[in-house]
Amino acid sequence: MIRAIRLLAGLGMVLLTACAVGPVAPSAGAGSGTADADAAAEQAAVARAGGDYPVRPFPTQTLSALLAAELAGVRGDVGFALAQYRAQARTTGDPGVIARAAHIAQYAGDEVAATELAEQWVALEPDNPQARELLAAGLLLGGRAADALPHAVFLLRQGDGQAFRQLTAAAAKQPVEERRKLLAAYQELLRETPDDAEVVFGTALLLWEEQRVAEARALAERAVRARPEEPARHLLYAQLLDESGLPGEALDHLEQALREHAGDASFSRAYVRLLFARNDVALALARLVPLVERYPEDPALRFGLALAYRESGQRARAREQFERLIEDPEIGDDARFHLAQVLEAAGDVPGAVALYRRVQKGYWLPATARLAGLLADSGDLPAARRHLDEARALRAENAVALYQIEAELLMRAAAYREARELLTQGLAHHPDSIELLYARSLAHEKLGDIAAVEADLRAILAVDTENASALNALGYSLANHTDRFDEAQTLIEKALALEPDDAAIIDSLGWVLYRRGEHQRALAELQRAAALLPDPEVAAHLGEVLWVMGEHERARSIWGEALKQFPDDRLIRETMHRLQVDS
Repeated sequence: MIRAIRLLAGLGMVLLTACAVGPVAPSAGAGSGTADADAAAEQAAVARAGGDYPVRPFPTQTLSALLAAELAGVRGDVGFALAQYRAQARTTGDPGVIARAAHIAQYAGDEVAATELAEQWVALEPDNPQARELLAAGLLLGGRAADALPHAVFLLRQGDGQAFRQLTAAAAKQPVEERRKLLAAYQELLRETPDDAEVVFGTALLLWEEQRVAEARALAERAVRARPEEPARHLLYAQLLDESGLPGEALDHLEQALREHAGDASFSRAYVRLLFARNDVALALARLVPLVERYPEDPALRFGLALAYRESGQRARAREQFERLIEDPEIGDDARFHLAQVLEAAGDVPGAVALYRRVQKGYWLPATARLAGLLADSGDLPAARRHLDEARALRAENAVALYQIEAELLMRAAAYREARELLTQGLAHHPDSIELLYARSLAHEKLGDIAAVEADLRAILAVDTENASALNALGYSLANHTDRFDEAQTLIEKALALEPDDAAIIDSLGWVLYRRGEHQRALAELQRAAALLPDPEVAAHLGEVLWVMGEHERARSIWGEALKQFPDDRLIRETMHRLQVDS
């Protein structure tokens, strides 16, 4: 019904105010008398409707087509309605018909048609703000920010800055060359209208994107003075103060803005973000405690204080603050997730599980993963799997990640066959998923099926030749399970060229060198990996190289330290057993 009302609402105005651009031609096969009678009747109808301006009637066939379009809209067939209106827009060239067609296209979500029709409308009525607004919106949606600029400027000079603000937001996200062209245009506008607050702010934002911080900061300060009531100006200025090496002034500016705009959550959220970017928990507490006392109803400030308490190890105080937020309509889900983490750290697993179940937005995926992990860790892996299966049914857009989470739980439980079956099931639904192929290759490796490992990893590399993780995994598998050392080393070195500081890849290079008998080179790479990442697999490899080189005490020391950090690790113990090392 709403759609029918929207479509019918403009019918009378289109038919009564539209003007034919040329003489009315008779219908094909109809006599001129009939056409004249139709025209006279239509003219009389307009007069009765109260029209007091010159009107030329449409041909009967045009009226019929427009009526058919409106009736189609009543039935919900917007596609047919749009097709009819576009055809009549071309036939009549009438601005009323074109405007109606453009609005129907916009309603139908046909951005291409809406933009094309808006361009026709602007060509006929260049001073019509509605036409300009529709065209600017269509061009922006189509990624044509530069083409939208003159229309946004026209509207800005008419006192409507909305399109220009949307353009500024879009301009900041353009590719570099396009953004620089827009910046040049903004700077020219700024010279023409140096006091226009929208132009000042837009230029500041684009200069910031170009990392011209000093220039951007000067303009942002002007933008704040011109429109102190608008949060975006303050947020940009504070960001630029921070990037200018003045974080204290940035915080002071936002704190002053908080006082002047109490209740505007955008300021408090920005304040908390900027505060935590300092990585100074003591400073965060010193600033947030008095602010929360001053603004006890501000959820963003209270949330920041709760996080600061948690980071400082004050769990009881963190819990108290989070509990006051868990029913907040905006921040409640975030509070529930973080409170669950606090309870989990305190050993209250039932309490954590109950809160993780209540997370519905934002942190939903990590909450689902932690909930499943807690169920599995408590010995109820079937319950964890049921939970993840139900989650996949409810949120298909997260299915791939949920398959990965479940497979990881199965792998942790050494249920490698079940993990492989699950991932194969997932790939049946998502055959192009690189993530599931990679996860299944790990299950294949645990089951000793190296041919299948290679098949899955090469399937990834077929579509992503520079996937460093797949290159490294394939190289490591070949080094560990075959004698194809040359091929393995080539793959690993290619991965390392892509990710030169990745400890896992450096470890793989050390391992393939060890397998080739190049112990000294292997030792150097494995020591580099160990310095970058405390990891049990790296420790197992480094200890083995040292052991076979005769440095038994150093090997024992490395294994012993690693087992203190990772007491449940199997690889180190298996390595020591294989080398017949006494515990």
